[in-house]
Amino acid sequence: MHPLLASRARLGAYLLGWVPIALLLTGIARSQGWSWAEAGILALPLCLLAAFLFLSAWFLCRALPLGRRVETLGSHGAAWGLAAVLMGGIWAGLAWLLARALAWIPGLGGLPRRVDIALPVLTGLGILLYLASVALSYLMLAQDRAVEAERRGAELQLLAQESELKALRAQLNPHFLFNSLNSLSALTAVDPARAREMCVLLSDFLRRSLGLGERRLVALREELDLARAYLAIEQIRFGARLKLDWRIDPAAEPALLPTLLLQPLVENAIKHGIAALPEGGTLVVAAETMEGHVTLRVENPADLEAPTPQGLGLGLRQVRQRLLGRFGNRARFEAGVQNGIHRVTLVFPLETEP
Repeated sequence: MHPLLASRARLGAYLLGWVPIALLLTGIARSQGWSWAEAGILALPLCLLAAFLFLSAWFLCRALPLGRRVETLGSHGAAWGLAAVLMGGIWAGLAWLLARALAWIPGLGGLPRRVDIALPVLTGLGILLYLASVALSYLMLAQDRAVEAERRGAELQLLAQESELKALRAQLNPHFLFNSLNSLSALTAVDPARAREMCVLLSDFLRRSLGLGERRLVALREELDLARAYLAIEQIRFGARLKLDWRIDPAAEPALLPTLLLQPLVENAIKHGIAALPEGGTLVVAAETMEGHVTLRVENPADLEAPTPQGLGLGLRQVRQRLLGRFGNRARFEAGVQNGIHRVTLVFPLETEP
């Protein structure tokens, strides 16, 4: 279907664009001595006929896509010229028929003679209007191609994000599982009760992480619950070395964010912060709302003299890409060390499930 006929807005704008052309045609007729009645009663229906007759230019343009080669443009130019002459002649012929159909109206008996004299001018004007329709058709085709390319780009981006999420889901930090199983093995001999508790916590964490991994967006509340399940296991491993400070604004909990966005930040804070310090430290997870946005912050102590751990930048880069991929320039990501504290801050719009 023609794109102008498929959209009421486009069709309305297109028909509205013919109004000044009808006025121009009326003015030309008046300059040749036509009366207002003769000029107006012919110009309006004639422009309406041209509006729909010249829609055929789109089908020609679709069959002859623009290319970069000169010979291609030459062959296209011949087709455009031939079609323009043909359509200009048809339009002038319709004007000739319309003049004779209107001649019975009182005061318009001389209209056929005036149109006969103006046929060359009408044919030339029809050729120009058809060529203008050709240019408009190529513009619409280019716009449609741009929209289609944008749609395909969005689909590819979505596929890339889904692949990344699957990879993240498959990872489940092998170091964490390895350390948890080692701790579990040690606890079974010295503290069976805590070993059983750790088994339950580990099972709960794996169940939650797999459940969240099946969805693209989750509420911050669910991400926080997963982080709590993870940190409950880590507290058994680290004991008094790991202290937790939760600063969660209840208004932020329903906010939607990409799945497993908080988990890598918490894992990095443990692996590259708390675990690297003999005395451990306090892990801060904070979330607050302000002016329709959520600020999510993860803080942990950092060893300023230690070299930058491998893998830290990659994990943060993935979180940043997924955050901006979901919210675009409405979101902000910051990460850095200040006064011995490594801080990651995510700011994103407060969107909730309908």
